Amino acid sequence: MDKITNLIDQLLDLPKMVNEKLPSNNFNAMMDSSEGSIAGWTGTFYKYGAFVVLVGALYAVITGGVEGMGAAEGIGKAGAVLGMLVMIYAAFPITQVIRSAGDSLGSSKSGIVDFVFKDVVVANITVVGHVAALVALFTAINATIGWAIGADMGSAVSANLIEAVNYAYALPIDATAAFMGMIGLEFVGNVLNDWNGLSFVQDVTPQSLGGLVSVGWGYVEVALVLAKLYVALALYHFFWGILNTLFNWIKSPSLPFKSS
Repeated sequence: MDKITNLIDQLLDLPKMVNEKLPSNNFNAMMDSSEGSIAGWTGTFYKYGAFVVLVGALYAVITGGVEGMGAAEGIGKAGAVLGMLVMIYAAFPITQVIRSAGDSLGSSKSGIVDFVFKDVVVANITVVGHVAALVALFTAINATIGWAIGADMGSAVSANLIEAVNYAYALPIDATAAFMGMIGLEFVGNVLNDWNGLSFVQDVTPQSLGGLVSVGWGYVEVALVLAKLYVALALYHFFWGILNTLFNWIKSPSLPFKSS
């Protein structure tokens, strides 16, 4: 009877025995540690995403700049070149925002629930807000130069950059906005959707008072974007704090009454 029992145990242990003898078989260890690697994988995804966004943004800007130079004449050609150079420069700090978010998420020590529902959501909101603010800032800089030299600084170039960034991050924005709606934070979701469809391109009349006012409003838009960002972040942090407290109470419920 003991021999039969031992034989059955050996048969049941066969997968483990064979697995241990296979050379370089690390797949089970990879699966066992997969939850702890989610932060690293997410950080890597943002890292590659930043590179893809950079390539797409540079392509869009250069294409728009070349088209603008071909369609312009005289000082307009110089404006198109300057506008393209400004937006090429802008592409690097914009994509660095995405890369920095990836580095932050990759080094996160939060548990899986906090990581998914707090760290990733906050990172997405921050990335979208900072990217929108940078696009608004460099568009305003372009408008300022165009107003001063009396030339179109390539509004199509700015539009191409905005379109490239929006296209690359449409899915994370939509997903985060949908999640906000599910938990009752429609305001935050609406802010994200507003950023996804922003257009900072303005018709500026060169060297005129009205054009100068339009340029000034371009810089005001930067402040408005940042203000909406910080309000959205404050609301989400507050709401998440309430939810987190509720979850902890459910795990260990207690009533605020003294027992005599």
